[in-house]
Amino acid sequence: MPKNKGRNAFFFFMIHWRKREEAQGRTFPDGLKDVQRDSKCTLEWQTLTKQEKGHFEAMAKNDKIVSQVSVKDKKTTLGESLNMLKQKEKEAEMFIKNMQENIKVIIDSAVNLNFLAELKFCFVHVNWFFCKIVNNIPEYFPAEYTFGVFSLKNGIEDVHHTIVSAKIPLGYRREALEISQNSHKIPVEYEGGQIDFAVMYDRLADFLESRKLVDQYPYLYTRQAFTREVQSLITKLCDAAQEDKEQFKIYELESLFTHLANELFKKREDRDMDTIPVYAHKIFENYTYRFDKGSECHFHKYVDGGSEYCSKSVLQQWAWTLCDEFCAPLDIKIQPGVHQPDRSELDQFDNQHLMSMMSNLQVKDVHQSKSDIDGVLSMTGVSEQHRLKVSGRTYEQEMRRRQESKPIQVIDCSKFQDSASNDASCSNNFIDKWASKKPIGEKAEYVCFLI
Repeated sequence: MPKNKGRNAFFFFMIHWRKREEAQGRTFPDGLKDVQRDSKCTLEWQTLTKQEKGHFEAMAKNDKIVSQVSVKDKKTTLGESLNMLKQKEKEAEMFIKNMQENIKVIIDSAVNLNFLAELKFCFVHVNWFFCKIVNNIPEYFPAEYTFGVFSLKNGIEDVHHTIVSAKIPLGYRREALEISQNSHKIPVEYEGGQIDFAVMYDRLADFLESRKLVDQYPYLYTRQAFTREVQSLITKLCDAAQEDKEQFKIYELESLFTHLANELFKKREDRDMDTIPVYAHKIFENYTYRFDKGSECHFHKYVDGGSEYCSKSVLQQWAWTLCDEFCAPLDIKIQPGVHQPDRSELDQFDNQHLMSMMSNLQVKDVHQSKSDIDGVLSMTGVSEQHRLKVSGRTYEQEMRRRQESKPIQVIDCSKFQDSASNDASCSNNFIDKWASKKPIGEKAEYVCFLI
């Protein structure tokens, strides 16, 4: 690739001269070639004073510097500057380093002042409809989000929960329907949710206002796998309200767990201090509390199959996980419904009550309304509801299929072989002999094993 040379002072003078002449009505079909061939342009350049030429020489010097910088700044195949990517990588490393230091200072200060049990943390979880790439950065369109204030002593103390009903942009509706169907089950453009992102920001700011420390919002903790979704939500809310997104710091929940464990696992003999970083990531992937009911939002309480994805329920699962690990070292008494799920209602049912309920159970064919989710078409243009309706057998069809089916008759030819030399002929003769005993027209299936 040839070296990108800078343009000289005469080049910038020609551009200036052409603009002036075009303003007077002249045209230059070949562009700067016509200007360069024009004797008037050359003569005027030669008659310029040194001071007048200095203006164009300064422009040429700046252009040369820019040209040299552009050559050194290599690009990726996506057009991204390698220097910019390296700078972002350094910033990310510095952010992680500052995050670890800040969390450690918070935990150590709380331990020294003996109020770690009362120390409050802010959790956040986001469900989303679709993801699009803007300037090589993924943007997630939120469906639901929850911010919760947590302490080891009181569990989840306060919650800010919102379902988003904003209009889905053109071209992303199908993806939104599929994501909803396979996870949180929130309908697209749900009527009971919020529409204006600026209003959502104001309500979130009001919720976090009382938790500010020295005019700074509390750190927002979420799982490492969800940081992009949360960052995208914060960006969307701040852009709508024209506020600075840098005022919100998103930290990893696993890092918080690690620093808590480094301090509190010293009092537990059943935990290995050397495996804390790995354990911190693994513990939040367990399904210990995923299917416990009662902590979901009002919408997911009445939706089948989506409660375990509810943002409010996910925050409660994180809280129970932390309480299960760290309440005992702090001598905190476990309270059902606060530090662990309240399963007392389930314990009230004995076998007699359960059998009574099962005997009175009635299964009815309830007509399901055709929602947007049921109407999602596959690549062949068929909805899931239609596929199940057409391909499924009725009870009468299944009974008729079983009655008309013929059993498979297994023939072990090895029992009828006289010698190893005539295996094939023996097998064929036996099958012909067996088949000749069957009435003409009667269907039968044979499986022959040769040993």
